[in-house]
Amino acid sequence: MTMTRVASPTTTTTTTLSSVTTILHLLPLLLLLLATPTTTTQAARKLRPHIVVLMADDLGWGDVGFRDPQMATPNIDRLAEEGVNLTNSYMQQACAPSRAAFLSGYYPFRMGLQSLGIAALRNNSLPLNKKKEKKIARALHGRTFPQDLQELGYSTHMVGKWHLGFCKLEMTPTYRGFHTFYGMYNGKGDYYTHTSKLNGYDLQSNTGQGSERNFTADWSANGTYSTELFTDRAVDIIEKHDESKPLFLFLSYQAVHGPLQVPERYVTQFCANVTHDRIRALHCAMAAAMDEGIGRVLRALEDRGFDDNLVTLFTTDNGGPVKQGSSNWPLRGGKMTLWEGGTRAVTILHSRKLLPDAPYSWRGLMHAVDWYPTLLRAAGRRRGEGVEGLDGVDNWWRILNNRVSNRIEFVYNIDDVKVKAALRYKRYKLVRNKPGSPDGWYNPPADVVNNHTQPRGRYPEYMLFNLRKDPEETTDIIHDPKLQALVAEMKEKLSNYTTQILPSASAHRIKLGAPEHFGGAWTPGWC
Repeated sequence: MTMTRVASPTTTTTTTLSSVTTILHLLPLLLLLLATPTTTTQAARKLRPHIVVLMADDLGWGDVGFRDPQMATPNIDRLAEEGVNLTNSYMQQACAPSRAAFLSGYYPFRMGLQSLGIAALRNNSLPLNKKKEKKIARALHGRTFPQDLQELGYSTHMVGKWHLGFCKLEMTPTYRGFHTFYGMYNGKGDYYTHTSKLNGYDLQSNTGQGSERNFTADWSANGTYSTELFTDRAVDIIEKHDESKPLFLFLSYQAVHGPLQVPERYVTQFCANVTHDRIRALHCAMAAAMDEGIGRVLRALEDRGFDDNLVTLFTTDNGGPVKQGSSNWPLRGGKMTLWEGGTRAVTILHSRKLLPDAPYSWRGLMHAVDWYPTLLRAAGRRRGEGVEGLDGVDNWWRILNNRVSNRIEFVYNIDDVKVKAALRYKRYKLVRNKPGSPDGWYNPPADVVNNHTQPRGRYPEYMLFNLRKDPEETTDIIHDPKLQALVAEMKEKLSNYTTQILPSASAHRIKLGAPEHFGGAWTPGWC
């Protein structure tokens, strides 16, 4: 008979309790070992979406296929068909002010960029991290939202047009929140030779951080169309991206800004039906080339599987220049004006994961300054964290849930040089002095008749428009007896904003920055 030895209950219980006690004592250490910094960081990164911003230059309200069938923009149209179309999204009236507002979260009139912008050989820029302007209501923090994204673990890259200053090294993109930059410093240039003012070559490759930063002119790009060049670089960044990190890519196309240059195949293949206007046909072809590039970028993201956790923002930087073939129809005016045609932007937000109820149109007010806190919130930053004092407001939750905007008013601009300004409050727009020229309605789709009477004569000091009833700004209602209290309130608001203005930067022209001193290329670090 075989005897089985059975341990006594007391011994078993004591042993078990001792083991449990030991494990409990060791549990914090075990958890610490399991949650190494790498593991914790990677887990956090997996929760953060990749963010891609696609910015078109000078693309008008009517320069997309879903508003004008003659325009060949199927990839932009697809984003609109699948995503959220922001129908009350605004940028500034011109390139540099829009980019400054977009990256900083501040109105340009607080930065001295409301009128003169940033030109070659000038020593002004997107404000640096300095507290020097004592006249404004609150000091600028000098940060950009890509810098905040870096702190959240993002790998940040910019491709394309900068146009926010470069005379000092610290003004350039790799000092302002981007790990790499490939593109142009100035506001415009030849699409093939990449030369701009003073015949300077403007195609830069900036990499590295800290003392390892590298600034190099990419001469090998001479002869390659910039839209294709920027698309190639963006695709290369996506294909080589370390998938353990979240990606932020800011692809700021030069297109469709003048000069009107494009390979002829885009005219014949995509815009041959635009026969009534050669300039409009070239503009159409430039948009088609950019749209083709956007399609390549979107496919690269899909091929890497990034579209499963991706936020894509498409926007233009300002209204289109109507004399260069652009259309803001049916909105009034164009680029460089405070009319709706100069400031209301084609804007689309797309995300398969985070916008499950799309497609829909979001009618809430959105301004360029709002993208700083809104995209940070999309990246997982807590509401209100790190965005104190900005002009921008966070609309992420509002857009996701198709709710009313957190914004009820914004400043179009306060120009202290040309002495004009505009303020939006709810559905109303107050304009001081003439908003700028061109000031009519231009370039409708081919099957639409322009029945508007082009304006003539002098403008009054103030005008008021109800943009919900009259988005085309045809009827000034400033003298409506029922609206006089509102008019007084809006004038007071505009006056209060005016007291916070930083005078337009009187930037100096520094000849030492001329390309002839740097081997023929535009180069930073000369002021």
